Amino acid sequence: MNKEDSALSLDAQIYLHDIEKADILVGIPSFNNVLTASYVISQVTKGLDTYFPNLKSVIFVADGNSKDQTLYSVKKVYLPSEVKLIPAIYMGLSGKGRAVRAIFEAARYLKVQSVALVDSDLRSITPEWMKLLIAPTMTGTGFVAPYYNRYKYDGTITNFLCYPITATLFGKDIRQPIGGDFGFSIELVKDILDSPLWEFPDVNRFGIDIFETLTALAKGYDIKQALLGVKNHDAKDPSSQLASMFRQVMNTMFTCIEQYESVWKEIHSISKTPMSGEGKYKDTSESIEVSLPATIEAFKNKYPSYLDIYSSILEEDIQNKFSEIQFLENSNVEFPSEIWAKTVYSFIAEFHKTPTFFRERLIDALRVLWIGRVAVFLKETWEKSREECEEKIVEEVKTFEKLKPYLIGKY
Repeated sequence: MNKEDSALSLDAQIYLHDIEKADILVGIPSFNNVLTASYVISQVTKGLDTYFPNLKSVIFVADGNSKDQTLYSVKKVYLPSEVKLIPAIYMGLSGKGRAVRAIFEAARYLKVQSVALVDSDLRSITPEWMKLLIAPTMTGTGFVAPYYNRYKYDGTITNFLCYPITATLFGKDIRQPIGGDFGFSIELVKDILDSPLWEFPDVNRFGIDIFETLTALAKGYDIKQALLGVKNHDAKDPSSQLASMFRQVMNTMFTCIEQYESVWKEIHSISKTPMSGEGKYKDTSESIEVSLPATIEAFKNKYPSYLDIYSSILEEDIQNKFSEIQFLENSNVEFPSEIWAKTVYSFIAEFHKTPTFFRERLIDALRVLWIGRVAVFLKETWEKSREECEEKIVEEVKTFEKLKPYLIGKY
């Protein structure tokens, strides 16, 4: 705990010293979540009391120095149970990944058996989430990923990039590899803490979720998915609000792909990931404000800025398809999944060959094409149900799987 790069503040260390030992640690990274953090803590506490009444549990709110009194409100939460609360600011770089590092360091110090992470902006968390995320990690599972019913346009970075890439390269059908709400065995926590990839700044930010998932897969841990029902949280519009998150997630994912090249090149098929929980949830997911004209406009405005990159790494027929998206508002565009899969694979391969200082522009260029891909999807599915949209996304993963040799050839 006294390592130079520790993310644990002195306050956190005092709490840990007083607690000494625990069985379960639930970590809640927070930043300006005063409206939801207390509710999340109350649901977590109910879950721990209900499903693990005989185990010693700790909740650690690792805060990024919130300006809205999140930490003050958290400290006032009454816990009518034996569950201990650690409300403390984490140290070092500002970002979700750094909060998670503090949580994992605390887990190692307390010698817990299992760790769960849940987001602090959740409005749909139930006590049962604790059972679904934690129980499997006590009986041999190393990693539990979430499975949600989400609004059809929520999770666009996941749907068109993280899901197909994770499934295809690492061979496990994990629907929400950056879902944010996870379960870990202490062995996996230690493996993640010991990873050399922490030296990359984006792992300490929004890259943390994909880093955790790909590390679990690359290290061969037994993995399950937890059917958590609806995820209602502070979602964002892809055309306007996701630029920095996109960079951090893609940079981390592509870096992990480099790190684990020897693993994914030997995987040739996708296997189903076992699910815990029952499919009894109603679809009460909140809709997100998404504008098709604004998404098309965001694509049109930025597309010309990266033509040099597109012409140097994409085949001509792929470039032509993206050019057509500029006229999407007034006409339909046939956009086969093969076009998108080859585009993504070309960028993965190019990232591998590109010096570090050019990589940010490369990822920004991919972000523009992703906005275009989202725009086509919006136009195709505006009148379709969530289930029909899900079918299209799952079908696209099969195209990624079929074209994996294309990536290996370019890599």
